[in-house]
Amino acid sequence: MTCQTRRLTSAALALAALLPAGFASAQSIPGVPPSIGQEIDRALSQVPDAHRRTTPGGPTVGQEIDQLMNRPMGQAAPARSRQVSLAFENKTDVKALVIQFTPSGSSTWGPNRLGRETLNPRAWMRWRVNGADCRYDVRITFALGQEFVRLDHDFCAQEKIEVTAVDAAAERPALPTREGVALFRVVNRTDTRVAVLRVSPAGARRPQGDLLGVWMMEPGDVYTGRVPRGGTCLFDVRAGFDPEDTDTVTLARQNLCETPEIVIPARRAAGG
Repeated sequence: MTCQTRRLTSAALALAALLPAGFASAQSIPGVPPSIGQEIDRALSQVPDAHRRTTPGGPTVGQEIDQLMNRPMGQAAPARSRQVSLAFENKTDVKALVIQFTPSGSSTWGPNRLGRETLNPRAWMRWRVNGADCRYDVRITFALGQEFVRLDHDFCAQEKIEVTAVDAAAERPALPTREGVALFRVVNRTDTRVAVLRVSPAGARRPQGDLLGVWMMEPGDVYTGRVPRGGTCLFDVRAGFDPEDTDTVTLARQNLCETPEIVIPARRAAGG
């Protein structure tokens, strides 16, 4: 029995002891004994409204007691939503164009939190979000093409990430294997910037949207992405070398669950 259950049960017994004799039997269905939660709700109904604490649309105190008492042994309580503060300080000498963060188990990065803004050098920003967990993955990209990634950061323990340098290629750790989501990297080994990047289920008639947004991958740059882990996990990776997405190369049927690094190869010179 958890501490919360013991406290609620003690409160239930104390309130039940205060009920007038015969009150429970007079208010319950004949032959069906009332639950502890029902006893509590009946007792609290006698308290003036001005002194009663309620949550509009939520369960009553008695209903919460019954839920706790009827939960199977060993079953965890449902996760409660909390407000988490996520802050980022740019201590590099270039402005950030994209900030994305998402719960560690999510299969997408979600939107660019900066929108039309930028995070300038020596500036910082904070977002407050509601969720059941404190651990988030973070992706930040900069004006010169570099990428910063922090995985599984506990924002309840440390609410602000100070970005002092972008990730160097030699320092990038191996991507972890997770249930439900596959993490992968796309490396630009061409001598041209990649303006558009699309990762779509293999053979899809219509490619997915551009993942880069306002950011572009310079030669040697890396994009860290995520897709749902399931089925065949085969995806077509398409890179566009102009903003109009007319000059492209497609790496077909890439298994992003088994091959977490996809390289866009150097392009042959015209006439080669």
